[in-house]
Amino acid sequence: MLGRTSTVLLRRGFLTSARQAGGHGPPTAKDILPFNPFQNRWVLLVKMGIFAGSGFGLPFYAVYFQLKKKYGK
Repeated sequence: MLGRTSTVLLRRGFLTSARQAGGHGPPTAKDILPFNPFQNRWVLLVKMGIFAGSGFGLPFYAVYFQLKKKYGK
């Protein structure tokens, strides 16, 4: 069964498609992202921290704002 599956894959060309496409290994972060993440790691860390922190903190701020609005303190 395994031998038949591998011959079917070879016949379809699934195992050689990466070589034909000119791939030289798996894509790296430099290939996928529109910027170079290794140029300045600390700036990237701060930007990602602000992005993740604002997304995580927004619900807590919304609850605080609603409670403050309701009780008027």
